[in-house]
Amino acid sequence: MRSRVVHQGAVWAVLSILVSPYLWGADCGPSRYDCAVYYVGHHELSAATQALKEELQVSPRNLKVLNLLGIVLTESGRIEAGNVKFKEALGIDPNFYSARKNLAINEFNLHRLPEAKADLDLVLKSAPSDPIAHVYLAEISFQKRDYRGALPHYDKAADRVPTNRTWTLHYAQCLATKGDIARATAVLKRLPAGDGEGNFQGGLILGRAGAYEASAALFASARKSHSDPYLASYNQLLMLIRAEKYAESIHLFKQMVSEGYGKAELYNLVSEAYVKKGDVKEAYDSLRTATKLEPTAEDNYVDLAALCLDDESYDLGLEILDVGIHYVPNSYRLYVQRGFMLVMRGRMEDAEKQFQLASTLAPDKSLPYIALGEVWMQVGQAQRAANMLRGKSRAPGANFLIPYIFAEALIRAGADAGTPTATEAMDALETSIRLNSKYAHSHAELGKLLLKQGEVDRAIPELKIATKLDPDDSGSFYQLGQAYRKMGEKAKAEEMLARVAQLHTPEHDLDVKKELRRLVKQDTMTGQTEAKP
Repeated sequence: MRSRVVHQGAVWAVLSILVSPYLWGADCGPSRYDCAVYYVGHHELSAATQALKEELQVSPRNLKVLNLLGIVLTESGRIEAGNVKFKEALGIDPNFYSARKNLAINEFNLHRLPEAKADLDLVLKSAPSDPIAHVYLAEISFQKRDYRGALPHYDKAADRVPTNRTWTLHYAQCLATKGDIARATAVLKRLPAGDGEGNFQGGLILGRAGAYEASAALFASARKSHSDPYLASYNQLLMLIRAEKYAESIHLFKQMVSEGYGKAELYNLVSEAYVKKGDVKEAYDSLRTATKLEPTAEDNYVDLAALCLDDESYDLGLEILDVGIHYVPNSYRLYVQRGFMLVMRGRMEDAEKQFQLASTLAPDKSLPYIALGEVWMQVGQAQRAANMLRGKSRAPGANFLIPYIFAEALIRAGADAGTPTATEAMDALETSIRLNSKYAHSHAELGKLLLKQGEVDRAIPELKIATKLDPDDSGSFYQLGQAYRKMGEKAKAEEMLARVAQLHTPEHDLDVKKELRRLVKQDTMTGQTEAKP
């Protein structure tokens, strides 16, 4: 933020009060000070400086003259010289808060935040409700990412905040971070309709806070005057989809195409709206168009293949992946998906080759190794899977699924209670939980192992967490019922077993097709598209 902009907001309002209407004639005023005010009002800063310096020769301790000269020097780009005059005024009268406020603003613009805060705190002792002092204290807290500390100051300067786009956006960001989306939205609605950049940034703030519909409205406003109308439109479309306004999003998509914005990423994005609306054919067609418009874009094939998985169109999925690999031969994600399609066709040996190719292309990625481990366990090679995953599970930055699958491989290879293998499996599951405490299967398997070890007190909390995270998994309820029975809590045990009967599902078992489908969706898919800044 440049000092000129800040001081115009903080100072010119004061000067306009000082300039009397009769001074706007040929005569600049009855005194040098009045002439200086006149010159400042006309942006004749050199003349104002000369008039004020002459006045100081006569009245060197005149606080108003020193303060105004500090302002003029600052507006002339001589900030340090301006500070000297503010300090001279404060040396005469430390309670002259106008000079202290102007000094604090300069310190803020020079990034001397501790000094600025100290002076602004002193300003508030003399003028507790001064909105400029509050807004700059808020800005200091904002720069320190102390959003909670910034909010009370923004609140006290709420009438002044809308005069500055940056302050408005920062105020809204603090409110959104606090979770007060309604007030954040209300603050952002005060941005001028013609402020394309302001509305765009406001849309990003609300979008990241999950207020998708309000975010879409701001992006719609931004489209009219933003430097990149396509970018604003794309984000509006994304927010409408996130807000589950599928009909509106499809309408906007068609409008954008008619305006000449028929880009591959746009067809990819709208495919989600078609899927959610139940129009799978249009989703297919959109993604097909995206692959034709941009044949080397990996995401289009990934998303189209995922659609084939959901539709169980495995042969079509293989054809699409073959085309994708032709154009993007180094995409590990496409090889993983092709491997999964082959698994769904029961061709385990061919699938294994695809996963091995994927691991060669992306040795630092988790999914190829997870997929390999699953396939090897399915064909009775659990120890081979465990040997491969042991090192991967301990690598820095490992995905939480790696230690989980490693533990599963150890269990299938024979992790008897009390053995080092069982201990290694439990350590791996605890690692998985540290990496992602919301994954039900890790808690369930750890609870099961602890129960086998006879550590019922430790098993029960893990199994309880598993039942809360995945209330449809009868296996966790069954194991929890067994744990309560061992503790002698018959009523709780019967309650858990009754729940198992209600679910009518067998105890949880790792079916490779079901597990790989989940893993591919979780790790291979691009995930929710983020708004573009």
